[in-house]
Amino acid sequence: MKIDNVHLKGFRNFADSRINFNENTLIIGSNDVGKSNLLHALRMLLDKSLSEADIEPDELDFHISATEVADEISITVKFSEITEDAVVSVLKGSVSEGNETFLRYTAQRINLDYKLFVGSSLDDLQEISSRFYLKHMHLKYIESQRDLDKFIRKEKRQLLKIAQESLSENEKEEDDELLGEISSDLETLNEKVSQLIYVDKATKDVNDELKKLAHHYADYEVQLDTGAIQVNDFIEKLQLGANTNGSNVMLGGDGRNNQILLALWKAKSAKEHDLDNEVIFYVIEEPEAHLHPHQQRKLAEYLIDELPGQTIISSHSPQITVNFSPDSIIRLLHHDSATVAASDGCSNCIEAGWEGMSYRMSILPAEAFFSNGIFLVEGPSEILFYQSLSKALNIDLDYENLSVLSVDGISFRVYISILDSLGIAWTMRTDNDISKVPRKAEWQYAGINRCLGILGKEPLKNNDAEFTAQETIDNGEWQAASDLLNDKGVFLSKVDLETDIVNELPEEVKTALGKTDSESAIKYLQEKKALRMRELLRSIKDDLHKFNGGELAKPLHKLLALKRG
Repeated sequence: MKIDNVHLKGFRNFADSRINFNENTLIIGSNDVGKSNLLHALRMLLDKSLSEADIEPDELDFHISATEVADEISITVKFSEITEDAVVSVLKGSVSEGNETFLRYTAQRINLDYKLFVGSSLDDLQEISSRFYLKHMHLKYIESQRDLDKFIRKEKRQLLKIAQESLSENEKEEDDELLGEISSDLETLNEKVSQLIYVDKATKDVNDELKKLAHHYADYEVQLDTGAIQVNDFIEKLQLGANTNGSNVMLGGDGRNNQILLALWKAKSAKEHDLDNEVIFYVIEEPEAHLHPHQQRKLAEYLIDELPGQTIISSHSPQITVNFSPDSIIRLLHHDSATVAASDGCSNCIEAGWEGMSYRMSILPAEAFFSNGIFLVEGPSEILFYQSLSKALNIDLDYENLSVLSVDGISFRVYISILDSLGIAWTMRTDNDISKVPRKAEWQYAGINRCLGILGKEPLKNNDAEFTAQETIDNGEWQAASDLLNDKGVFLSKVDLETDIVNELPEEVKTALGKTDSESAIKYLQEKKALRMRELLRSIKDDLHKFNGGELAKPLHKLLALKRG
C-alpha cells in the first residue's frame, strides 16, 4: 500500500494542487513554499500523535489569495496497491477492485467544523466519525525543529519498553534475577554515598535550616543519597553514552546526535512495525541537520533502503537529492499567489528527461533543483566568465537563487527538458558553430540549428560551399536567429566566447594579455581555456562592467527577468 497522490484545495499555501508521490519521495522547494504544510496535510489524516483537537481547523489554515480567503479546506489522499489484509478489513467496502481507496478531510471557515470521509472512489465517499483506520494504517513523523536530547531520551525509553515487552519467559526470568542483583547493589551504593563526609555535612546543614522553619520538622530529616532511586528508576534514567577505542566518552555534537536519534527511531520503528497487521508511512523533515555532505548522502541512502515502508523526506540538501531518481522528486514552487508542484509532483516526464543525463548526474545538477533560475553554458570557461561578470554587474547570483551550470558540451536539450519539468526558469548560451556534414560536400549551421531545434523551429538548410561564423553575421543570419531566440532565453555567440570577449572589449583584453592584435589574443585564450580565462578575468576585473549592454551580458539580464516573473 502506498500514498499515490494528494489533492489540496484551500489549505494554507495551496489553492488547488494535485501532487503525485512515489515509493520513496523527496520534497524540495524554497523556504516558506509549503513543504511542511504539505506534510501536515498528510499528518491530519494519518498521524496518530495528532489528537482530534490538533486536527481542528484554524482561521489561518484557509488559503488566502490576492483577492479572497477560501471558504473551505479539502485534503484528499489517494492510496493504491492496497493488498494488506488488515487494511482491507478495517476499510471494509472502501477499497476498490483496483486496490485503491480515498480519504478526505474537509473544513468550513464559517464555523470551523471539519468532517472526514472514506471511499473506494471520489464518487463514493462516505462520512466517518473518527480516524478509526489509524490502528492499521498511519504515519510516523520526525519534525525538522527537533530537540535532539529530548528526542533521544523519548526514543530511548520507548525502545527499552518495546524490547522488554518482546522478551520470552526465560529471558524475563533471567532479567528479573539480574534486576534483583542491581537492586542489592544500589542499596550498598547508597550506604557508601551517605558515608561521604561532605555529603553528611551538607545533609546536616539542610536539616538544621528546616528545623528553624517549622516545628513539625523536629523529627523529620532529609537525606542526600540514592535511597529514593529504585531499580526501575535507575533503568529509566539510563543515558546513551558512547565508546571509542575502549574508552567511554560523551555523545557527539548535534550532527552525531542527529544520527543517533534516527538510528534509535529506526530501531524502535522496526520493532513496533507489525508488517502483517499495519501499514506505516515514514515522514522525515530535513534529516540532513548538522551533518557534513558525505554523511548526508549516506543518511539518505540509509533512510531509503532501511525503513520498511513508503518514505517521504523533505530537504534543502543537494547531497540528499542525489540519492533520489528525478521521478521521485516533488519540487514545490510559487505560482499565482499559491503553491503548486512542478509537473504535479513525481512524474515520469522528469525521469524520461533524466535518462539522457548519463554520467552528468552529479552534485551540480542536484544543486540546480533548488535554484529559481539556471543559466546553461557549454563549459568551465563560461562559468568562470559569467560568475565574474555577474559580480561586476551587481547581479548577486546567490541572493537571487540563480546558478550558472555547465552542460559539459552541447547537450542543452537534456537539461532543458528536466528544468522545464521541474518548473525552473532557464537561459542558455552556445557557440555559433559551423561544421561540415559527414560524407557530404555540405556545411551546416550547427550552432544556429541547435538553438532552433530546442525551440522546435525549422532548421536552416545546409550550404554547398564552406562558410564561417563571421559570414552568418555579415549575411544577417545570426541577427535573424537571435531576434527569434533571445526572447525565449536562448542566446547564440557571434562566434564563440573567446572571440566575443575580444571583440566586445578589444583594447582592454589585448593590453591585459600583452597582445598587439585581436587574432593573437583570441588564439591565446582558446589554447588553455579555463586557465587563461582565469588569468584574463583577474587582469580586467575593473573593466568587466563595460560588457553591460552588449551581447555577452544579455543572458544574465534575461534570466533575472524570467526569475522575477
